[in-house]
Amino acid sequence: MPEAVITFAGLMPYQGRSGVPDIHEFCPCLIVRVDGEQLFRVHVQLTWEGSVNATRALEGQGYSAEAARNALNDALLRYGMQRLEPLVKDWLSTSTKPQQAGDLWELTTEDVPRLLSLTQQKTCSYQVRTPPRDLYCIAASESDETAVGTVDGRRAAPTTRAFCRNCDLPHTDYICSHLTHPSVVGLKVMTGIVDRRVMSALCDQGNKQVEETRLCRLGGHECWQRIVEVEPPAAPTVSPLELAEAFDVLDAVWRLAFDKKKPLLSLGTVATSAALSLNCATRAEFETRLSDLADLIDRIKVDDAHLKPGTDKAKEIKGSLDALTNCLHHHLPPAHHATVDKAIKTLRTIRQARNAEQHGITEGGGLTAKLRDLGIYDAPPNWSGAWDVVRGRAVEALTNLRHELMAWVNTP
Repeated sequence: MPEAVITFAGLMPYQGRSGVPDIHEFCPCLIVRVDGEQLFRVHVQLTWEGSVNATRALEGQGYSAEAARNALNDALLRYGMQRLEPLVKDWLSTSTKPQQAGDLWELTTEDVPRLLSLTQQKTCSYQVRTPPRDLYCIAASESDETAVGTVDGRRAAPTTRAFCRNCDLPHTDYICSHLTHPSVVGLKVMTGIVDRRVMSALCDQGNKQVEETRLCRLGGHECWQRIVEVEPPAAPTVSPLELAEAFDVLDAVWRLAFDKKKPLLSLGTVATSAALSLNCATRAEFETRLSDLADLIDRIKVDDAHLKPGTDKAKEIKGSLDALTNCLHHHLPPAHHATVDKAIKTLRTIRQARNAEQHGITEGGGLTAKLRDLGIYDAPPNWSGAWDVVRGRAVEALTNLRHELMAWVNTP
């Protein structure tokens, strides 16, 4: 699955002028990286007026000056993650990048109510509510004497919002993605449960800092990371003959659009091509099917007359897909280009996967990385499923090209 890593880059230097503060002194910086490369950097800043108003409001609720400052700082961290994580998921799911590499999110007095609400809310994915209104903690330890049963197969113990707010387990908003298997126990006296506390947890990275679980959060341990993942869209289910038919139909539309005497494919028909309709069970069979499909993509032929005038074929056209992109960009209006580019990118990735497999190319992650780009994460061992996904992605790409071309043909 596509993923990004969010890390904490510390605080932006305090920038008061002439001894007079102009912003809240706590200004966290977050960095987003994909495949090790920095994608985005953002600072979360609160104006001095907003800082004063928020602090006074918290002190009015009974917080000490230090507790109010800590609660406000924590709310700024959570605000940053609540705003940043959905953006990152959108970039990943749409294979896009932010419009700018960095930003400053400035909060003012108008944002104080939201920050104050964050100081009162505890978010926890181990918190489950059952009808009509009972709340349970499903991170109950094996030694938790307050556990009363199970919920969804996990030990569950009664809890309350107040207990959860006081629990050492960090908010789900900004908990470290590597923290796993927290073990929480309830403290019980004669009158009943009075509190819940984290006794232990595990770290996927093996870091000993997990022993101090309360700091496994943004702004806590230096090893903190937030992993953002998105599930790739499911590949369309296709019949064995559908891939060959998709090539045939695209070829027919191409002739309608340009010249019926000059096909897009340099062969008569592929509707009966056995190679594209066969399934596979082994890696060797998958490699053969992938090679057959890539060879067919290479057979795409765009007549020079349809290329953009002035095209230097020796420099600009390195293969069939370059010529196809050149032609469609030249003839179709810009509104069609995004869909065309996405479809051709899929076909190009299929070719790159074939090349990585045949020539042992490891640059950029090799075959494994190209298969992941197509949404394949279980090959090996599931080569049959991998071929089904490849066929589905290819059919989707060819169909989208056909639709864009047909829409242009039908334009008055």
